[in-house]
Amino acid sequence: EKMQALSDGKKINTTENLAVEHMGQRDPIRFASKEWIRLESFVKDSREKNKFSSIINIGIGGSDLGPSAVAKIMKNYASGPDLYFVSHSDPIYLSDLLSICDPTSTLVVVSSKSFNTSEILENAKITRKWFVDQGVSYENAMIAVTAFPNKAISWGIMPDKIFDLPLTVGGRFSVWSAIGLPLMLGIGVQNFKEFLRGGSAMDEHFFSTPLEKNIPVLLGLLRVWNRNFLGYQTHAILPYEPRLKKFISWVQQLEMESNGKGVDLLGKILKLPAAPLIWGDIGTNWQHSVGQFLMQGIESNPVDILFAEKPDVRNSAKIVKAHQRLLSNVLAQASALALGSIDNLNMHKNCEGNRPSNLISWESNSPYAIGRLFALYEYITIVCGFIWNINSFDQWGVENGKKRAKELLNSESFNF
Repeated sequence: EKMQALSDGKKINTTENLAVEHMGQRDPIRFASKEWIRLESFVKDSREKNKFSSIINIGIGGSDLGPSAVAKIMKNYASGPDLYFVSHSDPIYLSDLLSICDPTSTLVVVSSKSFNTSEILENAKITRKWFVDQGVSYENAMIAVTAFPNKAISWGIMPDKIFDLPLTVGGRFSVWSAIGLPLMLGIGVQNFKEFLRGGSAMDEHFFSTPLEKNIPVLLGLLRVWNRNFLGYQTHAILPYEPRLKKFISWVQQLEMESNGKGVDLLGKILKLPAAPLIWGDIGTNWQHSVGQFLMQGIESNPVDILFAEKPDVRNSAKIVKAHQRLLSNVLAQASALALGSIDNLNMHKNCEGNRPSNLISWESNSPYAIGRLFALYEYITIVCGFIWNINSFDQWGVENGKKRAKELLNSESFNF
């Protein structure tokens, strides 16, 4: 019933009275829309004329983690300008970045759904001043992606430099939308379309596959089982691919901002906790940092072990051999977690096993495969929220923190 309501575009984000429609951003029907044609034209014109050598995306949370994670994974597909992602409010970081960019060939993308997030606007002000100080017209060098174009215009963005983000697309689900514009500029329109098609393929699977064979549903059920019935408080994401390191942070926000709730849809306090704490690291690094904890710690911690079956480079004998060595570690760790190694004579060496893990694999890190992967994790989170009967699409705790920070900053007594 809840899956059908999501598919039908009903207003399942009840606290904000909004539908949840990020899936429409990866529906192939979008490619014929005016919004997409305008977006594609901007990207193609920019790339064909080599207008920019650097793209700086200023965002935070969903407007940063999604596109920056995908850009990192798809580095082998990069063929456009250099991509930089700024989310930290420390001005030194941005200053260091601007020092290596050419203001005459840099495009700044201000990505903010509300166009009211203080960290984003402060960083945007710094870049605007940088352009002015360098004698460059910021009106032609800064664009915005937002659901509130009037706010962007009031700030100083030209109307023809604003790209629309629908109100019904949440930030942590927005990589498929115009929030992915920097990514499009970096990897090109066709590769970005393949990324969207991968996400759309997962939509088709989720809405048409029987529950007993539905991958996101099964993984969602496992997460709820581990959290509520077995009492596991955390869930680790362990990808055997260095370029997926930022993916861990994206999953962390996805699950914990979506399902880190204390009340159900009726406002009643939950009887059982919802979201697990998401953490992780890349393999084989985690084996030499947290591996001991996972293998022999008193508390079990469920893990997802992720890997591509083929290396994301042109094959050579040495690369293939190295990748096989990597995959041997994948299977060995999963086996060790599950089966353990019993040593009753020396309990220091005893590993009891029975530690839950999911092995999630795909052929290679193609845009299509990565699109499926991102959409898969979205649906795992959504399924869990459906089962817990919570609203996975608001974030009032985040908004409370923003409000308190603004009040403190504007207080006359604030002096740190």
